[in-house]
Amino acid sequence: MKKAIPIVLGIFLLGLGIFLVYEFATEPKIVEGVTSKAIDDKGRPSDITNLFTQGETVYFSAKRNRFWTNEAEVVWYKGEIKQENRFLVEEEVLVNDAKYFTAELSVPEGLEEGHYGVTIYVKGKKIMETHAEFDVKK
Repeated sequence: MKKAIPIVLGIFLLGLGIFLVYEFATEPKIVEGVTSKAIDDKGRPSDITNLFTQGETVYFSAKRNRFWTNEAEVVWYKGEIKQENRFLVEEEVLVNDAKYFTAELSVPEGLEEGHYGVTIYVKGKKIMETHAEFDVKK
């Protein structure tokens, strides 16, 4: 009986360890994608919204969920988030001090009125980590 307890406990701890490693490796590396009108001095989104007017700068921020993920790719869409609707790819978005990836969409002539979307990918991967959608009104 005394030999069985350490064996059962060892098997339980081994199983728990495998489960935790699997969860850590397979969960998204970038989460909580939001659009905002401003970024604070530490790099966090402030004035979070999904409604903008023409001429405003749109910021997309996403929180880093894994310590080794330091580079990402942001893709902007006009209309639905579909391959044919891509209009701007911003490469090499780096993580800031607040552990957020932040991209700025600034179109000098202003965005047309309509529905837009933005996605973020871990650099070099094809699987979308998170996304956000927003509207531009006059």
